[in-house]
Amino acid sequence: MKKKISILLVLALLMTSILSGCGKKADDMISGDDNVESYTLEGIKKKGKIIMGTSADYPPFETHAMIEGKDQIVGFDIELAKYIADELGVELEIKEMDFSKLLGGLSTGMLDIVIAAMNPDPERQKEANFTDIYYESKHVVLIHKDSESNIKTIDDLESKSIGVQLGTTQEKFAKSLEGAHILSLTSNPEIVMNLKTKKIDCAIMEEFVAKSFAKENDDLIVVDGISINGESGGVAIALKKGNDELTEKLNQIIADAKAKGLLEKWFAEAYELYND
Repeated sequence: MKKKISILLVLALLMTSILSGCGKKADDMISGDDNVESYTLEGIKKKGKIIMGTSADYPPFETHAMIEGKDQIVGFDIELAKYIADELGVELEIKEMDFSKLLGGLSTGMLDIVIAAMNPDPERQKEANFTDIYYESKHVVLIHKDSESNIKTIDDLESKSIGVQLGTTQEKFAKSLEGAHILSLTSNPEIVMNLKTKKIDCAIMEEFVAKSFAKENDDLIVVDGISINGESGGVAIALKKGNDELTEKLNQIIADAKAKGLLEKWFAEAYELYND
């Protein structure tokens, strides 16, 4: 009988210990790290890294280059991202994906920020937070040299076949042109290949992106006299909708980089690197 009581007491003590442990764990989850979203300013500092999404086919903003025998993603946006990580005291992790999927990466929490020369147009602002503009941009028309006499003004784009990157401001503008045939592709190199093989009449790209491809390809030129401004007049960093504290912090970092002349320096270096 004594032995039976002893076993019951041991079981009772074990149950009390387990229940006590469970209660403690629940309290930790409410007040501890598990209650902090990883993409917030606090969450980024706790995990010690910031995860940036980009589409590395957009020189000089972001592109692949062989540096010391190693394939790396480099460019203007990458230098800005490195500066942000340093200012926050965390590491930078870069995730590459199709441009059209970047905002989805923010909404699911896979990405903390998107830096991809993204224009904060009204439609995108419904899906995400955006920082202040960090680069004023304009768009131009890239053509094959054989089409030089056929495309000289914006009106000449009507009824033409136009290559644009999927999900971009350029795609939106192209779709507004009467009678134009739009080829939306996931990457700019794909667009350039279609232009070089004359499967399309022209392409609409950011000015310095187009100039970079023209410099790399002797048979392509940028049309003088055609300039297309985006709705916002520039590009900004995208964050998850409602992530206001991090947005404010990034605005401070951008303002600091501007004041120090770093943005102009990084852009010049990135353009020179790609067009060397």
